[in-house]
Amino acid sequence: MTRPRVAVAGVWHETNVFGPHRATLDRFREYELLSGGEIRDRHHDVKTVIGGFLDGLGWADVDAVPVFSAGAWPGGPAPARDFGRILEQLGDELAAAHTEAPLDAVLLNLHGAMTAENAPDAEAEVVRVVRTVVGDQLPIGAVLDLHANPTSAFVDACQVVMCYDTYPHVDMWERGVEVATLISQCVRGRKLQTTLRKSPLLTLPSAQGTNDAPMVGIRSRAAGAASSVGRISIAAGFAYTLPERIGLSALIVHDQRNSAEASSIADAVVADIDLHADDFEVRRPSVSDAVSAALATTTAKPVVLADLADNIGGGSAGDGTALLAELLSRNARGVLGIIADPETAARAHASGEGAVISCAIGGKFDKLHGRPIETDARITAITDGVYRSAGTYMTGQTFNMGPTAALDIGDGAATILVTTRPTPPFHIEQFTHAGVDPTRAQVIIAKGAIAWRSAYESIAKSVIEVSTPGACAIDIQALRETATR
Repeated sequence: MTRPRVAVAGVWHETNVFGPHRATLDRFREYELLSGGEIRDRHHDVKTVIGGFLDGLGWADVDAVPVFSAGAWPGGPAPARDFGRILEQLGDELAAAHTEAPLDAVLLNLHGAMTAENAPDAEAEVVRVVRTVVGDQLPIGAVLDLHANPTSAFVDACQVVMCYDTYPHVDMWERGVEVATLISQCVRGRKLQTTLRKSPLLTLPSAQGTNDAPMVGIRSRAAGAASSVGRISIAAGFAYTLPERIGLSALIVHDQRNSAEASSIADAVVADIDLHADDFEVRRPSVSDAVSAALATTTAKPVVLADLADNIGGGSAGDGTALLAELLSRNARGVLGIIADPETAARAHASGEGAVISCAIGGKFDKLHGRPIETDARITAITDGVYRSAGTYMTGQTFNMGPTAALDIGDGAATILVTTRPTPPFHIEQFTHAGVDPTRAQVIIAKGAIAWRSAYESIAKSVIEVSTPGACAIDIQALRETATR
């Protein structure tokens, strides 16, 4: 008996409309732009969504057919031409696989908050291309990020849509396995669909942690309400996108015969979200106040200062200087941080380990993230910026920050890694691969809202989330005004 064939594909990007790094083809090539067997080679035995697809299909006695995978770290919108090329390659690779032997379903690794210059709803465009190739009858399953802003146009074109359950995101592989299992059941005759309901509520990443209120309560009540009808997931949404995409979403995967009940439950879940709207309010200390609190801390160190607005995982610049500048002005010692600065990284590599250089660190990508810091720095390490994650975010995956250097500023005042590419602070290996031990720091600057916890929560003795300037600022209205000046 011939085993079913299910295509595996993905187009993954979280788009921050204020972010300076546009999602060009080069940005995808830096992170992931693969086809065919290359996808299996990269994701086999790795805790990614696609790794979960491959494992789930195998356990369901279904042949996985890796087709195409494009992914880039969060940033600004994709140029129209580049997004068009991605869609074209997706369509061509999928058509070739379908021609070789008919496909029975398609699995998609998507983000849910991607936009392009010519596509405010990029995920809907991806599914449109897929449907053009495979028709309207084949089941499509998709895994989205918890920060997704899914639209009805997208969800209605799929059978199974589910988002990560966790933030920090530590269940990517599990969701891949789960959706692959459900789509395998669809291939064998089960009739599933996904009901979507949305609240227009705008919430910030720092209020979306799934182990914290209000999300922990909302998710628990939603799971209880939907347990009799299907599988519910809550997409907390991404605030730094187009206004029409903003909102929290309830997604219920259920058998078609339960549509009416699922619709009623989804309405009730969204009503519960709206009832707790005030619980999502975010107020955080200023840079000055946060640094004062960190320096006054007398308990064991390190203290983590979370740079909320320069949240690289949310598409910011990654070169914000506000916290570092304030700490240096206060004569702080033992500061540890990472700043994306390809110019300084290149100068360090040209100068070599042990050299002292005069440089201007950070603050170069745009006008939102502070001014460069003029300083002398001693180069303590030179690396290629490549490391393999042993932590909970994409365990086993290899990441590349580009040529990287560790700089000692002020004879121990601060150790700053300057990287060529902005890379979210999801892994402690970003420091340890360069011989830097974060446990010995007094203050760690983490450029993120919540997801940095997967790397540093186990060593942090205290945490201060800081209202900094940048593309993921707390005051979104002020951010919009600043960005348009």
